[in-house]
Amino acid sequence: MRTQMRVCREDRTYTLRDACPRCGSPTVAPLPPRYSPEDRYGSYRRRLKREGAK
Repeated sequence: MRTQMRVCREDRTYTLRDACPRCGSPTVAPLPPRYSPEDRYGSYRRRLKREGAK
């Protein structure tokens, strides 16, 4: 099993959990996903970014 470091967006706490141990908010991966020229969902992601969604 591979573990990935995660970070809380609220207080910038690094953890391995899905929720921050300090404030309880959800954590996210600190690095962007790897680039792939065969990205199937790239057009959808770019459209969401243009429309101002999260």
